[in-house]
Amino acid sequence: MTNPHEAEYSYDKGSFEQTCDCGCKFLVEVTGQKGHEEPEEYYCPDCRKEFKTRASITPRVTKL
Repeated sequence: MTNPHEAEYSYDKGSFEQTCDCGCKFLVEVTGQKGHEEPEEYYCPDCRKEFKTRASITPRVTKL
């Protein structure tokens, strides 16, 4: 049986570095929430190329 309160709280799923085809390097920070994870878009800070990951909100992107 699952705890109904688990879905109320988000958690840090982790972060990773990514390099776009345009050469831009950026950090992607992903937040999750049990029962509320869907494909979420995030974009390269330079060329705006779209990427996707499973998360509860749009991932935070920081140019490195």
